[in-house]
Amino acid sequence: MTVCETAGKQHREAPAAGVIHLPAGELATAAQESWVRFAASWDDLPADTFMADGGSYRQRRYAAFEASRSGIVRLPHRPHFQERAHNALNGGIARWFAPMEPAIADSAPFRHILQVMADRVATHEARPPAAWLVEAHQFRIVAQAGQPGLPTPEGMHRDGRDWVLICLIGSGNIGGGETLVRDGANRIVLRHRLMQPGEGLLLDDRMVRHETSPIEALAPDAPAWRDTLVLTFARAA
Repeated sequence: MTVCETAGKQHREAPAAGVIHLPAGELATAAQESWVRFAASWDDLPADTFMADGGSYRQRRYAAFEASRSGIVRLPHRPHFQERAHNALNGGIARWFAPMEPAIADSAPFRHILQVMADRVATHEARPPAAWLVEAHQFRIVAQAGQPGLPTPEGMHRDGRDWVLICLIGSGNIGGGETLVRDGANRIVLRHRLMQPGEGLLLDDRMVRHETSPIEALAPDAPAWRDTLVLTFARAA
């Protein structure tokens, strides 16, 4: 069963095809001290300078990896690209984001999440590929009084990959941030607000689309932020 949240009320809903809820304990199992250091790296994300809407609410770093039976290897830094069909706002161009810091890419919490998810997606494939191209995005969305932050400014979308993980790292002083998932018939199959650090949603990007509602500052004179790690998996071989 999947725990879902609608209008602040928790209820239970049968899991939908293409959507898997991951409790925090499955991903955030590293030592607490290691997780704290890992989460603190989100304090050092530069601004995303490729926002076609002119927004200054998003900060990010990026890295690419190859995951195979031989292990997980970081690839040389590369641009992130999405077709405009998948990202009407920012797609269609090569976006060179700041690279993920080596200490974070090699950290125990990140490597744990990467390995767990590589193993997990393989179990849901009838014919797993010999290798996955894994793209990792560290996101911070910030909000100010009267200026909400947009986790998915492109709206309801697919990422143009095979699988997408959205993992909450932390948040503070926010309302909103509810993820909505629709199937191929445009039916809502999930509404859920990630609440616990390490909690995640794994989406089959070929079957469903998703968006996350704006975040708003609850206390206008305090920082408001939402940190996530997004991993995408695409067949590399």
